[in-house]
Amino acid sequence: MQRRPTRRSFLQASGAALTTGLAARAAWAQQPERLLEEAHSEFNHIQVTEQGTVRTMYFVVDGMRYIESRFDTAHPTSLDLDYSRTMMAGFLVQPAPKRVMMMGLGGGQISNYLFSRFPGIEIDTVDIDPEVVRLAEKYFGVPSDDPKYRNHVGDGRLFIEKAEQPWDMIMLDAFRGVFVPYHLKTREFYEAVLAKLSPEGVVVANLHNLTRMYPYDRTTLEVVFPQRYAFVSEAGNQTTFVASASSERVGVYALREHARRVAGNFDFDIMGLAARHYLHADWDPGLQVLKDDFDMADLEGAAQRHNRTCIRGCAYPTR
Repeated sequence: MQRRPTRRSFLQASGAALTTGLAARAAWAQQPERLLEEAHSEFNHIQVTEQGTVRTMYFVVDGMRYIESRFDTAHPTSLDLDYSRTMMAGFLVQPAPKRVMMMGLGGGQISNYLFSRFPGIEIDTVDIDPEVVRLAEKYFGVPSDDPKYRNHVGDGRLFIEKAEQPWDMIMLDAFRGVFVPYHLKTREFYEAVLAKLSPEGVVVANLHNLTRMYPYDRTTLEVVFPQRYAFVSEAGNQTTFVASASSERVGVYALREHARRVAGNFDFDIMGLAARHYLHADWDPGLQVLKDDFDMADLEGAAQRHNRTCIRGCAYPTR
């Protein structure tokens, strides 16, 4: 007769696992971080480093390094960063996307993860910086010649506006350090994204919920998309916003059922992510909606201007 584990044995096992994890992290932190390559482009100052088995892509802004992507070569099909795991919340609303678009490649860990874990999926990535794409392919395992994993160099807004086929999932993570260019934050931009979603498609946006712009972002997103869902990250400082083109809302029980359906594709607790769905308003919805500060006829010039002004900080027109 098998005995059920006691609460004491469970706590002992949990404590042992925590101790092992902390010891491994401490050992990793003691290893030197060495620079693999440094690049300066029109848009970014980029560093790629390696510490033990972990490779990191940084954007350097005014001497401050911001993590863009992190890749553990010992676990190449896992997501190392909290926010990237939280962005898998899109699968709780749309569990079976066939075509995915990733805006903001970075080191490509999200797109790599999806490509390795969902057989048959097609992925388009777009990044403004050709050096980011080159370094992602060189150091982070991003394929350069797979017909189902297509990397595009260009502005994300222009890419969306010119696209001919819709996607089932559009993932937005086009940060320049801690900033997103203004033309990728407006009502008109999100309307263009909505127009390129399949009927049951979703957009997944990574938002820093402690920044001054978060309330404006949420207010703008709220007015565009028919259905809206929010999931908080494990650390609590980031929100993954999932919005749907569907006329029908996915209820809480359906979110959990979708989590069970796709759990085998993930190597982390997707049910726990479903539990971090929240309904309360954590922003002031009375703020102004962000709108384009240019005519559509001048989109290319405006995109170029916004991409340049966001290199050292964005002055958003919020007043």
